[in-house]
Amino acid sequence: MTTSLNYQTLFAALPERYVVFDVTEPGFKMIAASENYLAVTDKTLEEIIGKSLFDVFPDTSDEALRTGKGELQRSLETVVQNGKPDSTGVIRYDLADKTGKMGVRFWQATHYPIYESGVLVAIVQSTADITDIIHKEEQLRLANLKLEDALKTGLVGSWSWNIPTNRVTADRGLANLFGVSEAEALEGMPIEVFVDSIYEEDRPSVSAIIEKTVASGEEFESEYRTIDKDGKIRWVIARGRVERNEKGEAIEFPGVMIDITSRKKVEADLRDSEERLRFIADTMPQLVWITRPDGYHEYYNKHWYQYTGTKDGETDGEGWNDLFHPDDQKHAREVWLHSLKTGEPYEIKYRLYHAPSKSYRWVIGRALPYKDEKGKIIKWYGTCTDINDSIEELEARKKLEEELNEEKTRLEARVAERTSQLKLTNEGLRDEIKKRQRVEKKLRDYGDELQRSNRELEEFAYVSSHDLQEPLRKIQAFSDLLVEEYSESLGDGKEYLDRITSSSQRMSVLIEDLLTFSRVSTKAAVLKSVDLNRIVEQAVSDLHDRIQKEHGEVIVHTELPTVMADETHMRQLFQNLLSNALKFHKPEEVPVVELSATCDKDECTITVKDNGIGIDKKYSDKVFAVFQRLNSKHSYEGTGIGLAVCKKIVERYDGTISIESEVGNGTTFIITLPIK
Repeated sequence: MTTSLNYQTLFAALPERYVVFDVTEPGFKMIAASENYLAVTDKTLEEIIGKSLFDVFPDTSDEALRTGKGELQRSLETVVQNGKPDSTGVIRYDLADKTGKMGVRFWQATHYPIYESGVLVAIVQSTADITDIIHKEEQLRLANLKLEDALKTGLVGSWSWNIPTNRVTADRGLANLFGVSEAEALEGMPIEVFVDSIYEEDRPSVSAIIEKTVASGEEFESEYRTIDKDGKIRWVIARGRVERNEKGEAIEFPGVMIDITSRKKVEADLRDSEERLRFIADTMPQLVWITRPDGYHEYYNKHWYQYTGTKDGETDGEGWNDLFHPDDQKHAREVWLHSLKTGEPYEIKYRLYHAPSKSYRWVIGRALPYKDEKGKIIKWYGTCTDINDSIEELEARKKLEEELNEEKTRLEARVAERTSQLKLTNEGLRDEIKKRQRVEKKLRDYGDELQRSNRELEEFAYVSSHDLQEPLRKIQAFSDLLVEEYSESLGDGKEYLDRITSSSQRMSVLIEDLLTFSRVSTKAAVLKSVDLNRIVEQAVSDLHDRIQKEHGEVIVHTELPTVMADETHMRQLFQNLLSNALKFHKPEEVPVVELSATCDKDECTITVKDNGIGIDKKYSDKVFAVFQRLNSKHSYEGTGIGLAVCKKIVERYDGTISIESEVGNGTTFIITLPIK
């Protein structure tokens, strides 16, 4: 069988970045390009085809600006002259984005001649964007410089203990930390010399850990003090590992040590500062509290416990919200979360439970963020001030004013009624019509403005997502690189890098989920007939790895309907529901998800049932709220946005979504969708 190929289409779909230049005329006009080339240059075919390379992409390299001809043009001309392939080295060739802003980019290009009947007619350029590689190399160079500086300043040292000879050799940094001769440390000294330089109170515990490490083979880690001949005390953290021979005998004990004296001093100063702060707070008449950057309440002064009647530690975390009046809890939490998200000062009035009177009293809550020199929030310091007596006085005055105003209103109403009967003329009717017309025009203007705002919101959400994701990707990449290259010397830094990577990954997922949530509301839906059977098959295919991992099963009991909807929305709806069912399964059971549907002429009811952990009935209305999580993020992954997206999608098509569930007995989601 002979297959007819469209070679232009085939070329455009190539996975590499290719562009073709016509050399039968001057100017290196572009006549074809692959999709990946267009993507990396942020151009369309219409913007480049038939145009000169250097008209579309002006050469911004230093050589081109200095001599009028850069390395890229010289390579192309070399191919024209010699008729052989030619490559460039690493060249800087900046490109402008859609806004015209230039971005620094680094490239490598290879040019291949194309002949027709023995005549050179075109050149194919294969382009590699190596900007990220160049940046990573620069970051690696800086990291090496920082490590060299640490070694030079004596903040980091290394040792190697030859166990059979009982001698320790060490570098200059470790000799400095122990206050011993650098020359003797390099030559080798008995281990007792180093042990004797450990602060006397710490020596027994360190010696015990060393003995345990040699005997068990476990990794050595200890934090202790050293003291030199001049009596100078340093805090250090040491890590090492015993190496054994073929007989299993311990022969070598290498390790690394870091000076943490400065960190210990900062920690001690911070403890002293907090103790003084708490002493002052306990003498204040206000209710004083402190939270971590994430909003976790970790401290209350004595007056808080006396006022609320709670016990020490009982309201740590989020227990404080239960002490608010039920009508104030939701609003108070929303305002607090807004301050945590934006860093703006917190201020709100609410009713707080007052144990001595067994009633709720009005207080005003305020909090300010405390930031470090880089602008990062370290703590939130807040107060609650009782203003109940002032509120009651104001309410009494307000009630009197309302009564006077009601009487005044009644009098004015009688006068207005009599006046209107006298002035109800044709002119008055015309004025009323004109007013209504002005109101209608304003409503139309508001509608147009709302549409513009929605479009701007969608563009903003997309750009914000892209701009936020880019630094996160770099954080993850650089963290992985540091762990891969320097895991042996990072010490505690590896744990910190792991936390950075984990946090950036969660942030990345959160940004994508927020963008999805925003698009459901703002993106115009393309309505067409959507077969939900095919949608569910696609969702199951996308979740194949997860289903295999959990040994789960997705069962469709009945034929699913075809509805008029946006196919993307339906795919998001069912993928979120299936993913949710697979995620929250019982650890001892494999997850099973069952789908079925019943339809009449107007609408269909679809059920998605699982055998998972279930949900307490009192949370049935809360599960569809944004950021609503009923389980710890350490137990189950996710951002708490998936079900909120499902609700928005269903309601967009005038449908409904509800839940039936019991703890331990699985969950059933019930969706109704109009057929048209």
